[in-house]
Amino acid sequence: MVYNMKNGTLSVRVICVVLFLVFTFLYLFDYQADILAVTQHVLSKGQTHYDRTIGAFLITFMLWLVQIAVYASTKLNSYFHALTYMPSLLLLGILTDITPHLEHESYLGNWLWIFPLLMVCFAGLAWFGRQFESIHMQDKGPVLIKLLWVNLLTMVVLMLMTCGIGCSGKEFHYRMKMESALLAHHPEQAISLGITEQKTDSSLTFLRIWSLSKTHQLGEVLFEYPLVGGSDAMLPNGTSVKLMMVPEKNLYKDLGVVFTKKLRPKEYLEKLHENRWATPLSHDWLLCAYLLDGDLDHFVETLPRYYKITSSLPKHYKEALILYTHLKNQPKLVYHDEVMDADYEDYQDLRRKNRNPQLQYSVLHDSYGKTYWFYYHNLKR
Repeated sequence: MVYNMKNGTLSVRVICVVLFLVFTFLYLFDYQADILAVTQHVLSKGQTHYDRTIGAFLITFMLWLVQIAVYASTKLNSYFHALTYMPSLLLLGILTDITPHLEHESYLGNWLWIFPLLMVCFAGLAWFGRQFESIHMQDKGPVLIKLLWVNLLTMVVLMLMTCGIGCSGKEFHYRMKMESALLAHHPEQAISLGITEQKTDSSLTFLRIWSLSKTHQLGEVLFEYPLVGGSDAMLPNGTSVKLMMVPEKNLYKDLGVVFTKKLRPKEYLEKLHENRWATPLSHDWLLCAYLLDGDLDHFVETLPRYYKITSSLPKHYKEALILYTHLKNQPKLVYHDEVMDADYEDYQDLRRKNRNPQLQYSVLHDSYGKTYWFYYHNLKR
């Protein structure tokens, strides 16, 4: 029976180490790679760059060494063996416990005193586990099965603990992935992130605007994304809208120039155009700034300066013109498109038929949630 116990503990140790290595590497390489990239960027003040492959291998290896040291000191090798991975997985969670305000907050924060306290608790738990294992060394029955389910359950709990501690905010993850894509000059990758998610924030809205601008799709698909903040979300302000890895100078190089005095985005874009410093890309920024604020009058006044009013206009510009034509009693510019006019009439019919605000929102979102009309009536701020 002792022989069976030894065989069982060896099998359990092998399974646990494989599970730990696979989980840790994938957690670092795939899920938290961009979070670790911004962490290293902020802590090094932009002097060093995080490599996801090398970083994942090194951190995984170092945490494995921690586990080996813990195992050597505790000798937990049967029912409580998985517990030897607790310090490593706890450190992994702490390493990725990053907030969107990292540049203003302490990296480790309360973990400086919580971690040592938890290690004291772990020492007590390890002592108890060692006493328990010494008593049950001569257990009879299906030893391997008992050892497996106890240790696997422990590993699952510890991995959930790591995920619970580490950064899990979707918006922040999307933002950092988008910044990484922009840093790598792949804006087409950035625009594909989070398009199906309804939750967003102003920084994510800004990054989507910039990415779409770089791929010349701003007027075509901007309002297919969830957007918040209006035109104020179009430029970094250091608080609600900010860049954490990409230099702001890259943005202003795309738009034209940077002013010494900090202006609100729409003011900045208007001044840029008034002084003829605007780049071709910034024309769409100004037009979309008006659309984001629901300012159709200025949009209609500005659009002919940069676009011929034809059927080849970007989709959202045509939608805005259709909306303007129907809203104004005496429109300064009349625009019609047979297909889009019919869609707008259907959109209005749905609004009239569904007077309940919640039902109306749901019905319109399902059919016209990716149009400027829906944004104008439901989401603009």
